[in-house]
Amino acid sequence: MKERYLDIMEKALSAYDRDRIRAYIDEVKRDGLTEHGFARMGANIGILLAHGRCGDYYDLFLEIMDICCREMPRVKAANDFTIREVCCALMLLEEKKLLPPERLALWKSQLAAFDPWKFYTVVAPTPDTPVGNWAAFAGLSEFVRCKWLGGDATEFVDWEFSSLFPWFDESGMYMDIPPANPMVYDIVTRLLCSALLAFGYTGKLMERLTEMLDKTVDITLQMQSVTGEIPFGGRSNQFLHNEPLYISLCEMEARRLAQKGEMEIAAKLRGAAKLAAEHTWQKMNEKPLGHMKNHYDVDSFIGSEGYGYFNKYMITAATNIYLGYLFADETVAPATPVAREGGYAAVTSSAFHKVFLNAGGYFLEFDTAADFHYDANGLGRIHKAGIPSALCLTVPFPGEHPSYGLEAPNRGPMSICSAVGDLVGAEKPYLLRHAEATAEVGNVSFEVTLSPEITLTEDYRVTENGVEITLSGHPEAAYCIPVFEFDGKNTTQIEKRDNLLAITYQGVTCTWQTAGVIPDNFIYYYNRNGRYRLYRVKGQKFRVTLDVLSK
Repeated sequence: MKERYLDIMEKALSAYDRDRIRAYIDEVKRDGLTEHGFARMGANIGILLAHGRCGDYYDLFLEIMDICCREMPRVKAANDFTIREVCCALMLLEEKKLLPPERLALWKSQLAAFDPWKFYTVVAPTPDTPVGNWAAFAGLSEFVRCKWLGGDATEFVDWEFSSLFPWFDESGMYMDIPPANPMVYDIVTRLLCSALLAFGYTGKLMERLTEMLDKTVDITLQMQSVTGEIPFGGRSNQFLHNEPLYISLCEMEARRLAQKGEMEIAAKLRGAAKLAAEHTWQKMNEKPLGHMKNHYDVDSFIGSEGYGYFNKYMITAATNIYLGYLFADETVAPATPVAREGGYAAVTSSAFHKVFLNAGGYFLEFDTAADFHYDANGLGRIHKAGIPSALCLTVPFPGEHPSYGLEAPNRGPMSICSAVGDLVGAEKPYLLRHAEATAEVGNVSFEVTLSPEITLTEDYRVTENGVEITLSGHPEAAYCIPVFEFDGKNTTQIEKRDNLLAITYQGVTCTWQTAGVIPDNFIYYYNRNGRYRLYRVKGQKFRVTLDVLSK
């Protein structure tokens, strides 16, 4: 598995040819060091060089490190992220004696002079004041910098990590930017807490961090889709770097728990990491290779927030998986991950408002109180192993004022959901009534209040034969069915009959069936993955199946 992690790092770097890196260097020389993509690029080139890869980038690496080590102690350039990454790379290269001694000595002296209180971007005003996940990045960076170069990081690390604790929910998940609480930001913050322990922290917060991480092991495994993916939701979602975060979290938690003798759960965590790596490697080999899970031009910002541009976020996949490489315990054999065993319904705290159902080989994810800048309420994901994630749906459609780029505006938030007239469940709170599952059969039921007079019930039954949906509560109830049409490069084949919709993509098919009549008219909706047709079909019973086409 560790070699696969290096493969993923190298593949991420391969998306940048020498001309693009050369232009990046010239841009920073002209405009100054301002953000973390540039130093992250240099750090990952360095790590790959240390492992005998990408030797033709050596001259570019030296030039990038000259700039970074000179400028990071002088300017706030998102050093919170990159001090740790640069130090890890230089530490490894020093160990392997792959750097000119005089240059290494200069870089070490420059980084040794770094003032953490002055040149990290986010420093909590008090140890009890939450300032977000950047505090964890800065605290970990400082711990690693002092571990390599000497010095006492205790006060700064404790200060920064203490500021995180008011934002952990009762289950140990991290609530960044309440009430939105993006899923990626929970995973990355817990990753950084686990990394602090993995690097050797034994300070006063050790027990609290350990207790918090222990609480989250079950939900960490249950939130993974059968395809290996992290949950949808909020900022920075649907980037290729998402699953590498999860891989590193699982690897470090597996190592930590194995050291405590909890071998069974450690093996499942390694199995989850392996499944996520398989998904990532598949995505990394799609052409063209970009930083988003779509095939639009990488500079189009379709699917991406403004800060998530290619130069910064493509290389982030390499950065995020390196901690997994560094701390993977290969004496623990990966076991079948919980996501592939199935047979569970899992519910997060209300802060994360998610319900996961895994049965019959299918994985469903519901949002009950979404942030409409990114997502919608209702069923936002139906996955099956071996089926492209976006085919049925992998993330809902944001509202009228999205926080990321789309082909065209949506009329409002939308998901797979019920509706009556102009009232749509995607815009209304969902109340969970019931959820249970075995490996073969799963059931979940929600109440959706569309108005004071109209409350619908959505019942879902999942088996290996597909997902059966039953609506009740109003004679005019309808179901909103998204039909995948375009991923930025490839167009699907869509077959429509009176009571059937069949969508074919990459050799597999998604089939919707209903006793009602599917209308000819539809509305286009857009999300991070591409363009969908939205059909509104009146009726009470629906079925959706995902299958590989017969040869």
